[in-house]
Amino acid sequence: MSHSDHRLEGVAITGIGLSCALGNGAQHVWRGIRAGESGIARTQRLDVSTLSCQYAGEAPAVPSTHPRLRGRVDRATSLALTAAQEAVAGAGLPEDSQDPYRMGIAVGTSVGGLDRGEQFHWELLRGGPGATHADLLFNYPLYTSADALSIAFRFKGPKVVISNACAAGSNSIGFAADAIREGRADVMIAGGVDVLDILSLAGFDSLNALDSEPCAPYSRSTGLNLGEGAAFLVLESQSHARRRGADILSYVLGYALTSDAYHATAPDPAGDGANRAMRAGLAQASLGPEHIDYVNGHGTGTPTNDSAETKAVDALFQGRTAAPMSSTKSQVGHMLGAAGAMEAATCVMALRDGVLPPTVNVDESRDLPRDIVPNRSRPRELNVVVSNSFAFGGNNCSLVLGSRPATPRTPAAHRVVITGAGPVTALGSGRQVLLDALRDGRTAVGPARLSDLSRSRTRLAAEVDTAECRRHVDRAYARRLDQIGLLTLAASRLALDDAGLRVTKAEANRIGMVFGTFSGPVETVEQLSETIGTQGPHRVNPRLFPNSVMNAAAGHACLALQIRGPLSTLATGCASGLSGLGYAADLIRRGEADVMLAVSADELTPLLHFGFDRVGLLAQDSPRPYSATPTGAVLGAGSTALVVESLEHALARGASVLAEVKGHAITSDGHRVAGNDPSGEAWAESFRRALADSGIPASDVGTVFGDARGTAAIDRAEAAAIAQVWQPGTVRLSNLSPYTGHVPSTSALMSAVCATETVRTGWSPRVPGPVEPLDGLRPHLDSTPDAAGKACVVTAANWGGTYVSLVLAPWHQPAPSEEATA
Repeated sequence: MSHSDHRLEGVAITGIGLSCALGNGAQHVWRGIRAGESGIARTQRLDVSTLSCQYAGEAPAVPSTHPRLRGRVDRATSLALTAAQEAVAGAGLPEDSQDPYRMGIAVGTSVGGLDRGEQFHWELLRGGPGATHADLLFNYPLYTSADALSIAFRFKGPKVVISNACAAGSNSIGFAADAIREGRADVMIAGGVDVLDILSLAGFDSLNALDSEPCAPYSRSTGLNLGEGAAFLVLESQSHARRRGADILSYVLGYALTSDAYHATAPDPAGDGANRAMRAGLAQASLGPEHIDYVNGHGTGTPTNDSAETKAVDALFQGRTAAPMSSTKSQVGHMLGAAGAMEAATCVMALRDGVLPPTVNVDESRDLPRDIVPNRSRPRELNVVVSNSFAFGGNNCSLVLGSRPATPRTPAAHRVVITGAGPVTALGSGRQVLLDALRDGRTAVGPARLSDLSRSRTRLAAEVDTAECRRHVDRAYARRLDQIGLLTLAASRLALDDAGLRVTKAEANRIGMVFGTFSGPVETVEQLSETIGTQGPHRVNPRLFPNSVMNAAAGHACLALQIRGPLSTLATGCASGLSGLGYAADLIRRGEADVMLAVSADELTPLLHFGFDRVGLLAQDSPRPYSATPTGAVLGAGSTALVVESLEHALARGASVLAEVKGHAITSDGHRVAGNDPSGEAWAESFRRALADSGIPASDVGTVFGDARGTAAIDRAEAAAIAQVWQPGTVRLSNLSPYTGHVPSTSALMSAVCATETVRTGWSPRVPGPVEPLDGLRPHLDSTPDAAGKACVVTAANWGGTYVSLVLAPWHQPAPSEEATA
C-alpha cells in the first residue's frame, strides 16, 4: 500500500491500558472517573515532610519482572509494561503473526528512571566512585521503558521517546498516528509513563506551584498535585483493524503542535499558542470548533495555566457557547509525561460510552463562568473531542479524537531540502569550519582541559568551550541558559545564518523545531540532585528547576528566536538527533510547516563522563571505530542544527539548497535493555526501509556515514548490517567519532552536515585505518568510488537497539526546458 493510501485512511484506537492513582485497569479507572472519585491523597512512598504540599496521586504497586526481560525493572518500566499489556490484550492483537517491523512504540515521559540516576549520584557523593552501583545506570535513561516494551511485545518497527514535559504523552500519540498515516507502521503502542520523583516534587514546590490541598482546576485554581502512572493506547490503520475484525473504540482524527515562544515556564496569558494548536488539530481533521462536543483540558489547577487555557478555549468558540470542559488531573494528579496519554484514554472511553468526565473538588456554591462538568459525570452523545496538553517551554499539543474516522482528504507531499547547517563541535563552530577541519584531518580528541575528570579512569574527551557558544548568543539571554541551552541556541543561530533565513513575525507560526538529546540538561539536574541529597528537597533553587526538563533548551531557543510553529523534543538516546531530522522532514512534507529546525545537543559533564566510564564504555586511548579489538568510545560535547524547508519555500526566497531529504526509517531489534543484537538484522532493515522510503536503490548510494564509536556491541552490529545491504567496496564508509568524539545524539547530525558536502563533491572524511578492521569492512573503509552526485545514507544507533537511517541526495536546479515540461 502506498504512503498516500495510508494517509487517506483513518487511524483507529483498539486498545486501552491504564495504571494511575485510581488503580490498575482501564475499566476500573473509568468507573472511578465516572463516579467522581479522586486518587489524590497524602503522599506515602516519598518523604515530602519538608515541602509545602503533602498530597499526590500515587499509583498502586505493579509487578517488577517480565518473562522476556532480565532481572528486576525500575518503577517506570513496570508501570509502562502493566498498562501496555492491558492495551495489547484488549486490542486482541495476535501474537507473532505479523511483520514485527510494521509494529512500533511511541512513549512520552519526563522523568523515566530518574530515581535510579539520583541513587547513583548520591552514592557517589557519600562514598566516592567505589560506592556506586553501575547497574543503576542501565535503568536511568528515559528510553528504557520503550526498549522494554519493544522486547516484551517483539515490536521492531518505529520506536521513539518524546519528552516535551507535560505534552509528551499527547505528542507520542500524534507521532504514532503519523507513523501509521505515513505507511511506516500498521500498529503502534503509544502513550506515556512517569513516576513521582523527589526532584519533580521539590522543583514544583520551589516554584510555589503545588496546592496544599487536593487540587481544584478551573474553580479554586490554587495549584497542582503531581501524580504518576502509565497510559497506553493501541493504534492501528483502519484497514488493518477491520481486516482482523478488531473492535474499534474511536479514531485519531488529527493533532497539532505549537510553540508559545513566550516564557520558560508560564504560558502565554492570552492563550495564543494553545488556541493555534486546537485550530490546527481541527484543520488536520477537516473540522471546525462547531463540531467539538467536549474538551478534556490541560487543567493543572495553577492560576496561570487555567486562566490561559480558558481564554484559548473561549477564543476558539468565538462568542458561541463553549463545549463542556473538564480536568482529569483533579482525579489522578498531574502525571507529567503520561498526563496527555491518560487524558486521551479518558476521552476514548468518554466517546465509547457517551459520558462527560467530571472535574472534582469544585465548590458548586461559587458562580462558575463555564461548564466544567462539576463533581459528577453526566451522559451526553459525543462524536468529536479535543484533548489539550500545554507544557513548560511553551510546548502545546492538541489531539482531536472522534467516534467516526476523519473525512478522507488528499495529503500534501512537499519535497524537503536542507538549506543551512550550524554545527557546534570540539573542532570549531560553523559548517565551513567543521568541513575544513575534517579535510585537514584534525582531531579534537585529547586530555580534558575544561572539565575535572579525575573520578574517571580515562581523561580523554572532545570538549566544547561554552565561551564559543556565547559568541553566538545575546549576552543578556545567555545568563538564563545552562550548558545545553547555550549549545542549542548557538547552533540554531548559526544554522539560520547559514541558510540566510530570518524569522519574521509573519512567518513565525510556520517555522518550528524538533530537538533531540541523549541525556538532556545533566548539568542542571546534577545541581538539583546534589542539593536534595546533601541539604534536602526544600532547598532546591527555583531558578534552576525550569531548566531541568528535557525540552527546556528547545523552549529557550524558540523564545529567543520567536519560533511559534510545531515544537517537539525527542529523547531516544543516540537516535534522537537523526530521528528528529526525519520527524521535521515529515512535518514539512505534509504541509504542517514551511521551515523546521532539526536540532540536537549533548552536554559533557564530569558526572556523565564518570557514568559512561563506570559501565565500561570509554577508551583509554584514541578511539578506533570498526576495529576487531575495540578500545571504547571517547565522549564529546556539541550541538548541530539543520534548517529544513519545503523546496517551494526555499526556491521562493532564493535559498541555496545543500541537499534533499529523500526518506528515512526507524527500527528496533527488541534484543535486551541496554544491549544490541550483534546480528545487525534490525539495523540492516533500517537501511532497507529508508532506501525504500526514498525510492533510491542501494546501488545508487556512494557513502554511508556510520555511528560506530569504538564499542564492541555497536561496531559489530553496524558492520554486520552493512554487509547485509552492500557488497564489499561498493559503498564508502565514513565516521566522525575519531575527530569529534562520540557526541551521543548529535554525531549523526554532524555527519549529515558532512553528507551535504559529500553528495555535491564526493568527498567524505576517511576513518583513520584500524590495524585490524572488523571482518568485511576493509573494502568499505578503503573504497574510493566516485561518490559525487550519489546519495548518502546517515545512520544512528542507540544502546538498547534503536536504529535510524536517513537518505540525503543532491538537488539540482532544473533547466528551463525541464521546468516548462514539468
